[in-house]
Amino acid sequence: MKQMIALAGLAMAVSPAAADVFTDSASFMASLLGPSYTEGFDSVGPGVSGPLDFDDGTFAYTIAPVGGNSDSLFNDPGVISTDNTFDGIQVTFTSGNVTAVGGNFWSTDIAVLPFTADVTINLSDGQSVTFTSTSSSDYRGFTSDVIIDSIEIFADDSFGNAWSTMDNLTVGRAIPTPGAIAVLGLGGVLAGRRRR
Repeated sequence: MKQMIALAGLAMAVSPAAADVFTDSASFMASLLGPSYTEGFDSVGPGVSGPLDFDDGTFAYTIAPVGGNSDSLFNDPGVISTDNTFDGIQVTFTSGNVTAVGGNFWSTDIAVLPFTADVTINLSDGQSVTFTSTSSSDYRGFTSDVIIDSIEIFADDSFGNAWSTMDNLTVGRAIPTPGAIAVLGLGGVLAGRRRR
């Protein structure tokens, strides 16, 4: 019994944590396990819209504004943005199986052209990254050892002329890190211990 308690304590001490941040699509895609879903938003019409739903049969999510200043997105062909500079973009993963997400995230001006500004991406698993965005080719990808429920993208609107923008969103499952595999293996040891 004491051995089981010690093993349970060890499992808690090495619980899964955030894994990696990628700055290019090729490295991010190499970190995925199995199929993924990339959406280029080509089917989204230009102008103001409400929340948008996407689903490929394996992965599903909803895109909506976050920040409380507007209830609308503003899109350009193939690009998701916000209708208010003070809002960000929230992607909520409704399929419950996403452990990897990546895409192009940047800031745009009122004409939906790239605008240099800081962009912050917050993930529900606790990861957060801020970088200076300069173009629509800015890429960030994230993997995690736990399910990612949502991400939020915010452009720094200190001057009232930066809109949060994204494109080419890829979702999938990350290859488990060695620490996560060890925890899963330890879980098997604990389960086996209980059966004896």
